[in-house]
Amino acid sequence: MKRLRRVALYWVMTGTCMGLTSPPFTAYVTYLGGTYRDTVNGIAVDSSGSAYVAGTTSSPDFPITTNALGAPSETSNCAFVTKLNPTGTAVAFSICVANAQTQAFGMDATGNLYLAVNGQTPQGSTVLKLDPSGQKILYETPIGAVPEAMAVDSSGNVYLVGSAGSGFATTPGAYQPQLHPGMCAGTHTQFPCPDAFALKLSPTGTVVWATYLGGSGQDDAHAIAVDGAGNAWIAGETVSKDFPVTANAFDASFGGEIDLGPLSFGDAFVAKLDPTGSKLLYATYLGGSAPDGAFAVAVDAAGSAYVTGGTSSSNFPTTPGALQGVYNGPANLQPTLHGNGFVTRFSSSGSVVYSTYIGGPGSEGSAIVVDAEGQAAVNAAASPPDTSCTGQPALTVLNAAGSGVAALSRIGGSYLAEDGMGGLYAAGTAFKLAFLSTPHVFQSRYGGGDSDGFAAKVDFSQPAGPELFSVVNAATLAGGPGFPMTGAVAPGEIVTLFGNGFGSHPSVNFDQFPAPVFYASNCQINAVVPFSLPSGVPSYYAPFSSWATFVTVVANGQTVGSMQLPVLAAAPGIFTTNGTGMGQAAVLNQDGTVNGASNPAPRGTAISVYMTGTGTLTLAVADGSLGPATAPYPTTVQKITAQIGPVMAPVIFAGQAPALIAGVAQVNVVIPPDAPPGASIPLVIQAGGYSSAAFSPQQSPVFVAIQ
Repeated sequence: MKRLRRVALYWVMTGTCMGLTSPPFTAYVTYLGGTYRDTVNGIAVDSSGSAYVAGTTSSPDFPITTNALGAPSETSNCAFVTKLNPTGTAVAFSICVANAQTQAFGMDATGNLYLAVNGQTPQGSTVLKLDPSGQKILYETPIGAVPEAMAVDSSGNVYLVGSAGSGFATTPGAYQPQLHPGMCAGTHTQFPCPDAFALKLSPTGTVVWATYLGGSGQDDAHAIAVDGAGNAWIAGETVSKDFPVTANAFDASFGGEIDLGPLSFGDAFVAKLDPTGSKLLYATYLGGSAPDGAFAVAVDAAGSAYVTGGTSSSNFPTTPGALQGVYNGPANLQPTLHGNGFVTRFSSSGSVVYSTYIGGPGSEGSAIVVDAEGQAAVNAAASPPDTSCTGQPALTVLNAAGSGVAALSRIGGSYLAEDGMGGLYAAGTAFKLAFLSTPHVFQSRYGGGDSDGFAAKVDFSQPAGPELFSVVNAATLAGGPGFPMTGAVAPGEIVTLFGNGFGSHPSVNFDQFPAPVFYASNCQINAVVPFSLPSGVPSYYAPFSSWATFVTVVANGQTVGSMQLPVLAAAPGIFTTNGTGMGQAAVLNQDGTVNGASNPAPRGTAISVYMTGTGTLTLAVADGSLGPATAPYPTTVQKITAQIGPVMAPVIFAGQAPALIAGVAQVNVVIPPDAPPGASIPLVIQAGGYSSAAFSPQQSPVFVAIQ
């Protein structure tokens, strides 16, 4: 409709409370994928704690246990369902439906599995019901529309929502039997605007009811949840000025349409249909004057609905005492739904219990679950790195009043489920190599290709043990190169390991090589990658085939990790005076004074740049020792180049910094006569073909002051 949609599984939670401890214990994190492209479209959990992950794969080596319904192939997509055991250490079964892509996924109380897939028929999508073993198809029902989300009630009825055009078949007595008239602008022409749709299938796969839902503009339903009475709560986006809001709507006024080429942005909407699909019990706009969209909804045992999504509206409606009453997203130059996340709780009658922004700039909520006490877990997270003992939060648990954070977790995903016993399960798609799996899981390594799936479990009833969150360049606090960051390291690079429970005397190993540790706290370790670690240039499609390392930490008698990272010949990062990897570089002028805005370096003079990650040295320096205080000084074996502003600058020395710990490099650069003057001139050092800019956070520039 307006964006690359991020659809999710929305689960009706009626179990016990999470028993919150923050941060929670990470039970497991595992990859799930092969050497091609693997994506995840849903997760469910049964009463034993086994997780069921569904998605799409084109990897011929995707782990399946039976070919009963097909086999993966690099030439065609395969819809998969994989059942993990309760500890995440093994697969109970894994099946794939050939020539299909997963669009939505669900599971009923007896373990039957439901997949909405496309690719099997030319008429649109098909809903498949599989037996609990995943090997037998119990029914196949074509629906003639594009579903985005699914809910399954306790009786095995399936509910689907999405968007549909004029070919969608509604049922007699449906709330809205026809597509609402209205034309939308395409790239080169106009077309009838699609409406949202909702439908219900019986346990045998027959259509119980089907209806459109929308106005004269474009409408799209992204989420559905069903309460105990069979009412369907639906959430999505609308660009219709005449969306059918009800008399008791929280907000009956459309916030306005914003167009960006063929894309249109409007408000979020929330609606409630009765069990027959014939009556609209409640419908409201939800948003402000900028783009707003709702992507997930969950209901509790009392029939209250919890809605999350993304907004760029600084006037999005919040309630007094809410966790975050003020918009803190970016001032966007173009329309987007990635400004701030939000969570709004509606009572069963549609009144707003609370409404709050959530997360930092660039965040959104796309999955939500709620426990029996009304505590909502949502995958909205702050964008800036958090180097505290909690780790960068990826998931927030709101208290029942929406006024505070009950718990945080660094483990999050695009899809969430809860087991009612304190366990929260997350799944999604990993597009980066530096993803932290836990030891002894089913798949600890990235499979390769464009993406892998992943699944995780955290236990909020138990406190966190020692954990390794990330390994980053100590100068930049980022892992690189590339976007997303790969987490690559290089021999001799000073790295910072963030985590929790390290204690005061942890040890670090890269494979069998011990790494010198020169700083340690409960949350952070600073260490040097051993110079003897083999390095190279990994292949994009087989990043771990030749040059990789397993990083482990021994803390308080427990081994944490391992984390597998590529090993490059160089991973250059420039130290900065503020320690963030951004801003003023750590540079000495030729006279030995510190470079800065009030003390710029004259053009034609040499500056000394302090950095790390320039690779191996011509003369061996023992790991953990200091560089020699007098010549000869070890130089780097990698080719080093420098650029100041738009001009290349001569490098007259590049190697181990005298009398500093091995791994700190000094690069002496002559400022060219034609270098631009100023207090903040970008400085880039290349080592072995890798740029320091690629290792900086969001590739933000590092500066030097020039007179």
